[in-house]
Amino acid sequence: MNLRALQLFRHIVLTGALSEASERMNVSTSAASRLISQLEAEIGLTLFSRAKRQLELTEEGELFYRQIANTLIGLDEIRTVSADIRRRTQDWLSIVTAAPLANGLAIPGLAQMRRSGPEFQSTVNVETRFEIESKVAARGYNLGLISLPVENAIIELDVVPFLRSRLGILLADDHPLASKDVLSISDIAGESFATLAPGQRWRERLSELLGNKGQALKAPFETGSTLVTVEMVRQGLGITLIDRICVTLWPGCGLALRPLEGDYWITYASLHPRGPRAPLSERFLDAISAHIENLRARDPQAAEMLELI
Repeated sequence: MNLRALQLFRHIVLTGALSEASERMNVSTSAASRLISQLEAEIGLTLFSRAKRQLELTEEGELFYRQIANTLIGLDEIRTVSADIRRRTQDWLSIVTAAPLANGLAIPGLAQMRRSGPEFQSTVNVETRFEIESKVAARGYNLGLISLPVENAIIELDVVPFLRSRLGILLADDHPLASKDVLSISDIAGESFATLAPGQRWRERLSELLGNKGQALKAPFETGSTLVTVEMVRQGLGITLIDRICVTLWPGCGLALRPLEGDYWITYASLHPRGPRAPLSERFLDAISAHIENLRARDPQAAEMLELI
């Protein structure tokens, strides 16, 4: 059986696109299409529906992937796994997450661990959501931190929700709306937003909130980074939807965060590969919980906007 075709199949499932999968495999799109056709002929299954000239996983394809997923992941992750085995000890914790969660959860959690326990080592890497999910499942990291929902339902992971965070609006502290304690959708309708590009999670949340109220999104300033979005707001380029985890506030920072009126929350979770967990994983999650409790104790707004599960 052609292992390269199997690896290509996995990349198509993970990316959802033949073009991106073929680019990862360093083959042309036409060659990739032939490899998939040959694989289907060899195993006697129709893996993808080709309606509307798009590849969509069939029921047979999904069942096939579920059965061989661990094998396929192993083929791609042999180098990562071997390096991990060489360096992994009882005092090493590897974490993968998005940049805002690295700053808002992972780093404070590690600092809390360092203050309260014995010496340990850690790596914190920043990846895309798909990479976070797939690499944790492949045991490339001890754990990942994301906001729910998990996007790739085919990948098998242990998902542990641990925090609810209320959505809010971030403004420059001299913005007229900063005088209000809570903001409604009506308050922000017609405002200019500095936000992420279409397709990214915070942008999708914002578009959904406004769209459900029949409001159009006015977003003259876009970026691919939540951290850059915060600086855009600080400089008066617009307001944005965010939560207390993804923005750090301090006196004189030039920013104000106001809760959004209504029952608007997101949930954060840790991702773990199936099977035994790294010894430091539970200590790390306990340290994040301790950090959140400390933040809630000293910051009344954080107490209102953050809830441990």
